[in-house]
Amino acid sequence: MGVPRRAVRQILLGLIPLVVIAVVSLILLALRLGEARAPLRTATETATAEVVSTGLGADGRQVGVEYTDVDGELQTARLTLDRAADIPLGAQLDEVAYDPERPGVVYVQGDAVTSTVADLFNGLLIVALVLVVAVVVTIVRLVGRRRLAAREPRQLRAHREKYRRGIADRSWLVVQSGDSRSWVPVYWDPALEEIGESPTLVTVYGDPEGDKLLGFEVAGEPIWPSGRRRSAQPKGRERDLEVPSGGVSLLRQTRTDLVGVFAAPLIGILWAYIDGSGPAGFIFATAVAAGVLFWLPSAYGSDPT
Repeated sequence: MGVPRRAVRQILLGLIPLVVIAVVSLILLALRLGEARAPLRTATETATAEVVSTGLGADGRQVGVEYTDVDGELQTARLTLDRAADIPLGAQLDEVAYDPERPGVVYVQGDAVTSTVADLFNGLLIVALVLVVAVVVTIVRLVGRRRLAAREPRQLRAHREKYRRGIADRSWLVVQSGDSRSWVPVYWDPALEEIGESPTLVTVYGDPEGDKLLGFEVAGEPIWPSGRRRSAQPKGRERDLEVPSGGVSLLRQTRTDLVGVFAAPLIGILWAYIDGSGPAGFIFATAVAAGVLFWLPSAYGSDPT
């Protein structure tokens, strides 16, 4: 059993855009985080402040406070909240931070600046986690499936079924071994058109009754599984097999996989609303979501017919 070049190309083609998007996002987020943390790095002194006025600024998010600085002088400063809030006059704010060179601005945990820093840091973690998971999953799939060639081959009869779940179609090979049936999702290859609804003799690498992953050889072409073997019919709606077309190009399959990307703006809107990060958060979330939604069908297999 050789390496199915079509499956490898599909897997890598889905991963590369996600890696590029994630790396660019990480760089931009890191730069933005450095800018956001700059005023906090110079705010080296702390004090207890008293609220003397509220509802300041064009959006009402600023609060006027008074505090005694490290030199014993009374200072008047402004604190910008993350969002407008009712704070009673005379309220005490413990450990407000300030820059001795700019005593007119103070910071406290949960204000606009620290909230922005926290949001950017969380964004960095999420994007980094997405990148690591995608790369690890891809490597595990590539390495694990190459090992299928070492398993004992056997001749068994199988037919093909196609199921739709959500907006994604997947091809499944149904292997008959004795009295048992196994459903195995596979990466698309033009050779699969040689198998229809009628059982066809194929080469199976692995034990259909014991191994979780099974490799195949159809019409001399290696076929990789895109998921684990199942002993029950897959969930989703079974669809009719298309009339053999003489092969579906990788470009056409890529266009099919791009359909899910149209949901990315909805995820971006939801993220920006929950996170309160506005247009910038929408752009970053949409870009990363688009990369993930394009990667998923390439990693877990899709049927472009």
